[in-house]
Amino acid sequence: MTTPMALDTGTRSDLIRRGDRLLAPMCLTVAEHLVRLKFGRLVAGVRHAKRTCRRPATTIEAARITAAVHHAARHRAGRVACLEYSLAAMLLAILRRRSLDWCIGARLMPYASHTWVETDNRPVGEPDTRDRPYHVLLRV
Repeated sequence: MTTPMALDTGTRSDLIRRGDRLLAPMCLTVAEHLVRLKFGRLVAGVRHAKRTCRRPATTIEAARITAAVHHAARHRAGRVACLEYSLAAMLLAILRRRSLDWCIGARLMPYASHTWVETDNRPVGEPDTRDRPYHVLLRV
């Protein structure tokens, strides 16, 4: 199954909720520490935490969450990769009791891997122009 990347929200500050401006940097810090865990434990932890969510996030809510994380990452020293972005977005959504899908995918020629979040089977916060789609390897 291939997934087109769409719904680029960028980092528009008008989308970001006031509380998310405070929570997003914290979620990004926690995500940077969580990626050091063994991958199986990380996936199990996300799966377990996602069960506490009451309902799926709407497209607008997901756009607000990813915009807040991208905004927080701009003000950090060092590199923040897609794994940290997507994991921080998942954590922020879980704190908001909203469910997002955390996707891990890959493509061939040239090989590349990528992680992102989805709602309604559509990627959120990703550029809408990709030269080749990613094949979903894991959806949590």
